[in-house]
Amino acid sequence: MNFKKLNMNYLIGFITFLSLLVGFLTIETFAGKGLLELNSLNIQVLLIINLVLLSIFLFFVIFKFFRLFTEGKSSNLIGANTKKKFLIYFISLSAIPGIVIAIFSLLIFNYSIEKWFDKKINETVTNSVAIAKEYLREHQSSISKDILLIANDFSRSSKRLMNNNSDFEKYIQIQSNVRSIKNIFIVSDKGLLTHKNPKFNVKKFIKPDVYILTAAKKGKPVIISSAYTNKTYGMVKLRGFKNSFLYVVQDVDPKIVNYIKKTGKVSEYYFNIKNNIFNLQITFTIIYIIITLLLIFVASIVSINLSSYISKPLTYLFDASSEVEKGNYSIHLKNENLDSDFSQLYTTFNNMIKRIKDDQTKKSQEGRYEAWKLIAKKLAHEIKNPLTPIQLSLDRIDSKFKKQIVEDKTLFEDHIKTINLQISEITNLLNSFSEFARMPNPEFSDTNIIDLIDRAVLPYKTNYKQISITINSSLKSNVIKCDKNQTFRLFTNLIKNSVESIVEKNENKGKVEILIQGNDSSVDFLFQDNGIGFELDQMSNISEPYFTTKQNGSGLGLSIVSKIIFEHKGNINFYNSKNGANIHFTFNKHL
Repeated sequence: MNFKKLNMNYLIGFITFLSLLVGFLTIETFAGKGLLELNSLNIQVLLIINLVLLSIFLFFVIFKFFRLFTEGKSSNLIGANTKKKFLIYFISLSAIPGIVIAIFSLLIFNYSIEKWFDKKINETVTNSVAIAKEYLREHQSSISKDILLIANDFSRSSKRLMNNNSDFEKYIQIQSNVRSIKNIFIVSDKGLLTHKNPKFNVKKFIKPDVYILTAAKKGKPVIISSAYTNKTYGMVKLRGFKNSFLYVVQDVDPKIVNYIKKTGKVSEYYFNIKNNIFNLQITFTIIYIIITLLLIFVASIVSINLSSYISKPLTYLFDASSEVEKGNYSIHLKNENLDSDFSQLYTTFNNMIKRIKDDQTKKSQEGRYEAWKLIAKKLAHEIKNPLTPIQLSLDRIDSKFKKQIVEDKTLFEDHIKTINLQISEITNLLNSFSEFARMPNPEFSDTNIIDLIDRAVLPYKTNYKQISITINSSLKSNVIKCDKNQTFRLFTNLIKNSVESIVEKNENKGKVEILIQGNDSSVDFLFQDNGIGFELDQMSNISEPYFTTKQNGSGLGLSIVSKIIFEHKGNINFYNSKNGANIHFTFNKHL
């Protein structure tokens, strides 16, 4: 596993998640609905974070592109162009819709901004503020009128009220009921309470603000409304009273005050944005472009990884195809860590190459066997023609000169025997050539393989008591489809070779073991003996016709074995063991 690449992917994944999170937070903040307050500082911080992330992604994209194109140039791999096309298609597929959506979003935003600040909305906001102000003005005007009327009433009754505190407070109560003003007070020029409504709790009295006192001393009524206390304060100097002021406190409906507050804030916010509409459009455009680029870069990196993920198996497939074109049929594609489709494709390719290789091997072997059959037939014919006259001539020489030769007669007889022996060996060789050349096409039929092997083994068990020959089978059924005569010949040759190898080694306790097992597609045979085995430098030629390691061998025994196995769509392999030789071969069940 490539841990460096894995760590890079984890880092890209983390930055992608962080970018999406920051982008979402930026949009939410800009819309005024996020966790952060919409102000210039937060927007600037988010903008800087987005720019940093954008720079990191730009680095990753450039790095990935650079590595992709340099790898393609350096390795000159088949399929590099396909990989690049995949990459271009994927990036285009993600980038073009993103750019189009971004353009339309910016146009819609600008159009919406213009609609927000058109004449009708502007007039609506202005009228709302004007209505709020007019309401407040009328409220204050009403209180101002009431204050002047109350002050006049107090002034007209000043002589009567000045020295009678009880009547003064009752008069205040009457004015409070008549004018619908709950809190009416008489205060000194220092703001100290001198007279009040009898029902009013003195402890709840709050001294008037210095600003109101200072303004009232000038002689004109003073009216001030407070949005924080939801009250309107009024004060006027009383005529006929020394340093006394009429001070009233009137409650204002909290809903009205809240409405006035909101109207003021909305109006202020509205005109503030209106005055900075260009900056707003530029800021939103920059943020939206950054977020769009972030998404495009994220899509680009995903596209690069996806392109590599898809094209990498195809590149291996292209390389393998190129090797096959060169004649390398031993290529094998590993289908590990692949999607099911690619895994199936690799399996199909491997099976196809295996069949091609088998067909090539079969054609090669067929050609070789046909060539050797032709050579064997030709050799048998060419050698047999002069061999008969030689044998006849030798017989005549023996019969004519045997009685005439007196001196060295024994030597003469030895020479005649030697020539006869050589002629006999050549005749046996010719018979082997003829058998190899005349091997018929196989005729497959159901055969009890154990019985057949027993018949092939029987003569050697009888004549070689010192050699143990055993057959071990794990077949569910002993009946297989094969050519009975050729298969008998195969086992006879193999047992004969093993016995001769043991005899040549002078092994006191000879051993030949035949192991048989099968599966759904084939039957496996393993011959093991403790004879002389095979030389390593002979292994590649051991099944070639006319190749032999024996003094009197024809070199056709294992060649005939190989041809019979080939006709049964099997294969054969030769191995050396510590004590002898192993021959493993298979028969295909599907004949």
